[in-house]
Amino acid sequence: MATNAGPVYGKQYIRYAETFEAGVGNTNTWEMGEFRLLTLSAADGTVGSPIDTGSTIYVGVNQSYMPSAIASPQTARQVTVARSGLLLVEVAPGAASIPAIGGQLAVNNLGQADGGGTAVTMNGSEPQVREIIDIAGRKMVLVSFL
Repeated sequence: MATNAGPVYGKQYIRYAETFEAGVGNTNTWEMGEFRLLTLSAADGTVGSPIDTGSTIYVGVNQSYMPSAIASPQTARQVTVARSGLLLVEVAPGAASIPAIGGQLAVNNLGQADGGGTAVTMNGSEPQVREIIDIAGRKMVLVSFL
């Protein structure tokens, strides 16, 4: 479900963002949600969720929903990825725990914050959770990325 028409997120502060080419996945069926951590595919240089790229090379937080290549083949496969600042990351709806305030960000294989997920290292630093936020019933963490 796309949530592009959501409220303005005043807590997020993007210091630096880049445009990347979104991968199409092995079966062209995956989509990328907004406010999820993306990884770089070493094979072709595209970005996707950790499960799609099979990578732990984190590049930043996706800023808009990207439909699957099959559902929307005419869509330009470019995504804006925030790489530094105070960035929002969606919490996995089924997460058993949320990463603790002051602790290192951990994500699941879809790039969503999850206390039981994989600890994130990016640009030689460990992104830290600064705040836990509920926006219209959607849990998010505000994370400091250097």
